[in-house]
Amino acid sequence: MRNIRTVGCVLLLFIVAAATVLGVHGECTACKGGSPSAQQEVLNNEWAVFLGKETANKEVVSSSNGLVSPQVSRQSNPSLSTKSSNDPSSNTEDAKVEDDSSNSKKDPPRSQSFASVLVPIEDVDGQGIILDISPHPHEYIKGAININYENFVTADKHRKSVSELAAIFGAAGISENDPVLIYGECQQCGGGPSAGTFVYWIMKYLGHKKVKLLDAGIDDWVAAKKPTVNKSLVLPAKNYTPTLNSNLLATYELVKSGIPQIVDAREPEYFAAGSIPKAINIPYDSVLTGKKIKDEAALKRLFAGLNKYRTVVVYSDSAVKASMVWFVLSFMGYDARMYSWQDWLENRPKLDIDILKASAQPNPANRGAVVQITVTFVEENQSTDHEKETANNETLLTIKGCVGCGFGSPQGFADISNIGGVARIGSTSQAQKGTADNSFKVTAVVKNQAGDVVSKRIMKRVSEDEFTGVWNANVAAGVYKVDIVATLEDISKTFPDALQIEVTGTSKYMNIGNK
Repeated sequence: MRNIRTVGCVLLLFIVAAATVLGVHGECTACKGGSPSAQQEVLNNEWAVFLGKETANKEVVSSSNGLVSPQVSRQSNPSLSTKSSNDPSSNTEDAKVEDDSSNSKKDPPRSQSFASVLVPIEDVDGQGIILDISPHPHEYIKGAININYENFVTADKHRKSVSELAAIFGAAGISENDPVLIYGECQQCGGGPSAGTFVYWIMKYLGHKKVKLLDAGIDDWVAAKKPTVNKSLVLPAKNYTPTLNSNLLATYELVKSGIPQIVDAREPEYFAAGSIPKAINIPYDSVLTGKKIKDEAALKRLFAGLNKYRTVVVYSDSAVKASMVWFVLSFMGYDARMYSWQDWLENRPKLDIDILKASAQPNPANRGAVVQITVTFVEENQSTDHEKETANNETLLTIKGCVGCGFGSPQGFADISNIGGVARIGSTSQAQKGTADNSFKVTAVVKNQAGDVVSKRIMKRVSEDEFTGVWNANVAAGVYKVDIVATLEDISKTFPDALQIEVTGTSKYMNIGNK
């Protein structure tokens, strides 16, 4: 027995020494040269022999540093395990990590609600018409027809009319009663199911009952060794009769009412640049794991801040990306509706004003001089006859996109009483005048030749139509452009490059910079 133990110890010392040499010199002297991987395999097998197991042909797992980890080897290879799988003590942290890793490769689990509309690859047969909505795909699922999702929007990214949408489906051979399975993606847009969920939303908006999404992409289909073709199927045209479901679309009036919760599905940088008031940012790709929709447990955590008993309006630039968030919310039981940032910009109230005159004195100005900037406003489209008045000597201003909302104008002070969508200018009380003074602001934004902002100056009203402010030209010599920004509450209008100021000569000030 002593001899056996001596041999075992010698063999152990030999293996450890060989492994150390390999780690230091990059080559195992006991492995007859060979590649590092081959050398490691020899060491692995020798280690298995030392453990008294069945050697060579059994799998042995290495640790991250290249040496054998007996613990990981036992967990990964049943033939090396010394404990029963029913033994609670065998559930080590390493085993948990490996289990998590294997689960991450599987499709996200689907609740019954999601499974009713997200179809796995193996269940595609019998789903009806297969619709690929990708722009210019190179291959198709066998038997699929193609409608580029971009066909559903106009050149300026507006959604087409209901009759136009219905005509597109009909021409492709789809009627309102046909079961449809949608798949495809916009590779140029980064991939993912947003194009598919957008077309899904359109079909549900048109009242289509039998429509589902493939819970996979063409790459997954190919990886599953399913047949593809290089041409889409062409079906005979049909009539498509829509039954509009208007509850899936938010209107401007609903959004501005403050009743619904607003979700901005754009990327954070776009949200930061400007958003609908009180909106929260949940970027569209936050509902994804890779290119697939997350499991419902993760989605519940993502939307934990939303009230399930209040309507949720989701928007993005043209609503394509927003559709992905809408899709998820709708199947989680929310009253979710779609909207677009573009519609908000087009319909929100606008300041119906132009600049009649903008000037700077002195101009040119010496470096360090105090420059007075003056701006005179006028009603939009009234640049030559801005003195025109009504019979009662009050200027009138139409507020675009707003009927009876009480917004005023820099030409005077808004009387809250509006008639026919026209805000009457002229304060009826000192209190109204003070309110208008506080809510309407004019800012001069001075930029250098590179377009960088060097100064912002708040301007003061000096008459009903005229505002003035001062800028200390303590800057380097050059030509500076001035933007004028008019703001009334949360409505702004920018007049870019309203004037330019030339700064010349020298200054009595030291350390002149660009501020």
